[in-house]
Amino acid sequence: MVQAVVLAGGASRRLGQPKALLPMLGGTTLSVIVERMVKFGIETVVVIHPDLAEATDGLPCPVVINPRPDDGRTGSLHLGLTHLTSPSTDVLVCPVDRPGWDKAVLERLLAAPGEAVVPVHDGRAGHPLLVRGQALSRLAALDADAPLREALVKRTKVEVDAPFLHVNLDRPDDLAAIPALAAWLGRGENP
Repeated sequence: MVQAVVLAGGASRRLGQPKALLPMLGGTTLSVIVERMVKFGIETVVVIHPDLAEATDGLPCPVVINPRPDDGRTGSLHLGLTHLTSPSTDVLVCPVDRPGWDKAVLERLLAAPGEAVVPVHDGRAGHPLLVRGQALSRLAALDADAPLREALVKRTKVEVDAPFLHVNLDRPDDLAAIPALAAWLGRGENP
């Protein structure tokens, strides 16, 4: 069973506004990521910053508030993993600020062997990250503030055709990529 944890628990300090609430395709970056996962039949849990609680009403999946957002991605991922409804076998880790993937990227990730599978475009790794097997156990054992890479020593890289894979909505200048990214996502296979 494939499941996903969408990470939206950070404070978005560098951007100066919540990354999860950036407008995209008639919704927000968060709602678009969740709608794509649900459309593809993937059980999804969202981990959010406490300031986003009211803004996530209506999402078609469980939402977990991270009471310790300063712990970083690993702490948020721990929360998300504990809220999945069935034992985790294949988990997609989806940071909300990295929405540049599509159905073809997910299909390539899921078809690849390995405990930690990473999409690659033009020689650069991106997201979402697929984690399975012993790598999930190692992630669960990490300290909440430890970087994920400590548990994902060996990664399988999968080449994908995703020109927006490297979009990282982290700073105000990064927002200029949203219109082109939205056009690419809206080309037919995505909501």
